[in-house]
Amino acid sequence: MTEANIKLKRNWKKLFSSIDDLFILFGIILNGFSTITSFIYGHKIAGIILLICELILLGIYFMKMI
Repeated sequence: MTEANIKLKRNWKKLFSSIDDLFILFGIILNGFSTITSFIYGHKIAGIILLICELILLGIYFMKMI
């Protein structure tokens, strides 16, 4: 069990050590906030475009992790 916890901690440190990863995560968070705000204020077309961008960012991030 302790070995599994040590490996998990190493993976998280590796994951957030790169500045590129931090910028991608920051972009995902900002894009998600913008998407939610667009849907709340009734801008459906902008919300759909931002949702597509969010999915692309998530796809890029997951492909980079592999």
